[in-house]
Amino acid sequence: MGIEEWKELGLFLLGMTGIVKAVPVGVAMKLTIFETGLYISLGSVASVLILIFSGGPVKRWMMKHWGKDGLEKQKGKFSHILERYGLIGVGLIAPGTIGPIPAAIIGLIILKDTKKLLPYLIAGIFAWSFLLSWLAVSGFNLINDMF
Repeated sequence: MGIEEWKELGLFLLGMTGIVKAVPVGVAMKLTIFETGLYISLGSVASVLILIFSGGPVKRWMMKHWGKDGLEKQKGKFSHILERYGLIGVGLIAPGTIGPIPAAIIGLIILKDTKKLLPYLIAGIFAWSFLLSWLAVSGFNLINDMF
């Protein structure tokens, strides 16, 4: 494997931890907007799929780790967003605001059928990854041009 493949793998793995953390790394690696957005999206989608399809054990761990009071507080915030924007809105807004992993975890706790949230969450992940990649790369290029 050459250095380019390691960059892509590293960005994929970093994308598994969150979109906002990975975008500056993609810019620092001098990857294109497309490459940065794609690898971050794929990493985030992989982590969300792992969480959603292992739903029961993750839900039990969350109950044990955070307890009922902590989860009730989070459920209240998420429920308000869910009532206001609906499932589609949550799926599209949450990856860029609270992150894809917290959105998937809270979705597991609140929703009876989390798989209904999945397509919207994946669309939101791709949209936010490419939008933030575009903003970061364009901003970096603008600053480079100025100096």
